[in-house]
Amino acid sequence: MTIQMPFEETVTGRAGGVGRGRAPGTFGELLQGILGPGTDFLVTFPVDLYVEAVFEPDPQLDQVIVSPPHKNKARRLATRILERYGAHTGGWLMLNSALPEGKGMASSTADLVATARAVDSAFRLKLPNRLLKQMMAEIEPSDGVMHPGITAFFHREVRLHRRMGTLPQLTIAGIDDGESVDTVAFNRSRKPIPAHWAVRYGELLDDLTRAVRDHDLAAVGRVASASARLFQTFNAKPHLAAVEEICRDVGGLGTVVGHSGTCLGILLARHDPEHGPRLARALTELERLGRPLIVCRSTSRT
Repeated sequence: MTIQMPFEETVTGRAGGVGRGRAPGTFGELLQGILGPGTDFLVTFPVDLYVEAVFEPDPQLDQVIVSPPHKNKARRLATRILERYGAHTGGWLMLNSALPEGKGMASSTADLVATARAVDSAFRLKLPNRLLKQMMAEIEPSDGVMHPGITAFFHREVRLHRRMGTLPQLTIAGIDDGESVDTVAFNRSRKPIPAHWAVRYGELLDDLTRAVRDHDLAAVGRVASASARLFQTFNAKPHLAAVEEICRDVGGLGTVVGHSGTCLGILLARHDPEHGPRLARALTELERLGRPLIVCRSTSRT
């Protein structure tokens, strides 16, 4: 019979090497709302903007030192993982992020997931997503970018609701439509979404699930646009109407927003033969709105 020793006993003997991890951000969400009382959910929309993390264990330290120094949530998670697995060491945690903060692009969640993967890599922990989500829930509401592809995710509980699959690659031509939002505070507070809207959101989630399964990008665009309009009541985007008009003019699929942030964009299919001209026209028109431009692509990589 094989006796499995507690991990605390197996990891303390390892010095630990330099560990690296990364995680994607999102361009807002394809859909966000409620499915009933206390069941706030979102549908992730990962993009090719990443957080890269490096963790170097240092037995001479009794704490984790993080750079940039304001990334305290990442430091807390790294410390928690080390304590959980009995790795009696501190270390140096370095984060390099391509994601702006406070824009609804999952910068904080990506920090945490990349951090966990870097610490995991340093000690070969094989940290399960179940435990990672449990630890993250103790810190803040989170997106589901630890899972590949598109998912429906209960962000307050940090719990997976539904795996939905992947889509052909999309380009997002967008803008930053406001000042920074404290997305943690925004997601912790309950939105006064009328209870009867849960039926509508449930329908939209079912529509989106079918659209992702069938790779129906036009239907994805319709759901994302509907969600953007519905959420104007709770976090209005000043230029939504103007961006919707640009989307129609250039033949975009629909609009997508950071429901708890400020990003706002137009969805374009990468495989469309007219993708290049549509993107060029969209960026020209968006630039006239006088807001910073954001351009990225969807990804199914984690």
